[in-house]
Parts: sequence; structure tokens; C-alpha cells
Amino acid sequence: MVQIRCENLRKTFGDVVATDEVTMVLEEGDLSTLLGPSGCGKTTLLRLIAGFYVPDHGKIFFDDKDITDTPPHKRNTGMCFQNYALWPHMSVADNVAYGLKLKRVNGLRYTKAAINRRVGEALDLVRMGELGHRHIHQLSGGQQQRVALARALVIEPDVLLLDEPLSNLDAKLRIEMREEIIRIHKEMSITTVYVTHDQHEALSISDRVAVMDHGYVQQFDNPREIYANPQTVFVADFIGQCTFIDGIVESVGDSIEVQIPNNQRITGRTTIQGYPFEAGEAVKAAVRPEDLHLNKLSSSDNEIVGQVTRTIYVGNALEVYFKVGEISAQAVVDPDSSIVEGDQIHLYTGTGEVIILPIGGVEALRKVPGHPMASAEGLMVE
Repeated sequence: MVQIRCENLRKTFGDVVATDEVTMVLEEGDLSTLLGPSGCGKTTLLRLIAGFYVPDHGKIFFDDKDITDTPPHKRNTGMCFQNYALWPHMSVADNVAYGLKLKRVNGLRYTKAAINRRVGEALDLVRMGELGHRHIHQLSGGQQQRVALARALVIEPDVLLLDEPLSNLDAKLRIEMREEIIRIHKEMSITTVYVTHDQHEALSISDRVAVMDHGYVQQFDNPREIYANPQTVFVADFIGQCTFIDGIVESVGDSIEVQIPNNQRITGRTTIQGYPFEAGEAVKAAVRPEDLHLNKLSSSDNEIVGQVTRTIYVGNALEVYFKVGEISAQAVVDPDSSIVEGDQIHLYTGTGEVIILPIGGVEALRKVPGHPMASAEGLMVE
């Protein structure tokens, strides 16, 4: 196991900035996920860690060793690709053994007996022990994914790198393989970096999640913290559903009071310690749809009044879409509620459920003293 430390990483392809100002520590033994939409830079960051790309700027450390310029085959990482990258002309066992046949330990090769033993152990770990003789075309997608995982694990890597490993599987197989990856990670306690665009997948398997957009890591924390305390509009919107209401800051203290459309006011909290909110500043008030209620739970609850535009019955809840001024919003209420299109709706939510977020992502984080984005700004390379 190793700790992975990234310091102000930047990688460009021509005029395209794929990854920039990435500074974070992936703790040894953790399963850390790089999460974000297509083109956000998560696979580029994974390939920088693997050594397939060399950064334009910044450094990568495995523990205290600078491996920025170390070639991939000398980093002792195991890689599992999105398309599996299995040899179709080889058996399952030969595919898994391939890396061991190339690997040297102090200049010495593994013996045939040692290779056979290690391959058997790796296949047993992914529950494919009885299928070593089969060829790749005889396997299902889920079985091929297990073989790719066994091939990555058999070399006993210090770091396991998984690039959207479940994206080619159907929904049922994704859940099954997700549970297998969790099980294997717990058994081996190997430092793992997992790339996905699926927020549910990221929240369910990760020790920590890095939410990325346009090459930047906007937030890196445990799943519960990211869901409960998103620090940018993008993170709040990408992780789960969120209702955003535009507003103007009226006062700043222990809580923040914001004026929203139709001369309404709500009070909320900040998730960014040290951000310099100012009266008159344009912000977004974010609240999860499940935190909007039809009845007051406390005398201090905020009240939001809107016009219902649509309702959708989804079995265990009623999704209510409404407008506050010209702003579209959403609430999730009791399925037996008799709300219909055209109704005026009064919704209530606690001060702790309303998050006041500044406009912008990285630009807002740069204003916070001590934030990695603020310290990295001066190191940017054009």
C-alpha cells in the first residue's frame, strides 16, 4: 500500500487544458473515486497517476518517492481499462498470467509453478477459479471484467487503477461487480483509484470522492460530507438532486439572509468556511428536494411560496415542480398529497437545510484564504 500525493498537476493537449491545479492526497488503503461528467479530466488524472501521461507541471509522489517521470512499468500499478483490453487468442489463465511473465523481481523471473499458483489465487479472488481454461469469447461481460480485475491484481500492485470498469455492463451486472470490487478492496486493503461518471456508484463504494469539472477538483472529501456540504454550485448539482433559487445577500452573520424572487427572504448557512460573502452579492440558495416540506417543522423554518407547474407520482413520493418567480424548482413530498398543476404551494425548510453558495466554481474557491485553489493560482502555467 502507498499514499498517493498530487501537487499542482497540470496536463494540456494543445490548447485544451485537461487537468489543472490538482493538489490532493489519496491515503493508503483508501478507495478514492474521481467523479465527474465526460471531458472533466478524470481519466487524464488517472493516466497521470499510472504514468501513461507526463504532466506539464506539478509532481506525483508514491509515499515520499517522486515518481513523476517514472515509466508506467516501474510504478507497480495495476490498471483495469474500460474496454477490458483482454487478449482474445489467449485463455483466461494466460491473460491473467501475462503480467507475471513480464515482471522481474530483483532481476529474476517468476517460475512456472509460482505463476500458476498466483494465477489460481487471483482467479479465486474474483470467483473465476473454475474458468481458467476458457477463452475470452466464451465469457459474459461480467466474467470478462473479473478477468481484467484478476490480471490487474495478480502482480500484487501497490496501487490499483480502475477506469470506468463497469460502464459496459448492464444495470444488474454493475451492481454485482460493484459489490465484488468493494469485497476485494476490503480483503486486500489496496490503495485504489476509481474513475466513474456515475454519482450513485461513487457514493456507494468510495472512502473519498474527488468531484471534477473542466479539469479542476472542486471538492475532495468523504461521500457523506460532499452530499451534505457541497462547496460549489456544480458539486451540489452533480451529487444528487438540488433545487437552486437565485438571490441577493441581504446580511451576513452566523447565518446568511438572502432575498429571492417575489420579495421573499430565506436564511441559510455556508459550507465554505472563510468565504467572504458581502451584502448585495448574487448567490444561489441550494436545498435538496427532500428537505422541502408542506408543513412547518420548527417556528424558525424558512417559507418558500411558488406556483406548481407539474406533478409526477413516482410511487413512494410525489415530485412537485414549481416556479419561484421565473426560477424552476423541485420538491419531493408525500405521495398522498393532493397538489395539482396551477396550485400556489407553500413549502418549508430549516435554516440548516438551505446552503448559500457563491456564483462560480473554482473562481469562488480562489477567494477562500488557505484553500488549495487559492494557493495554486500563483503557480499556474500558461
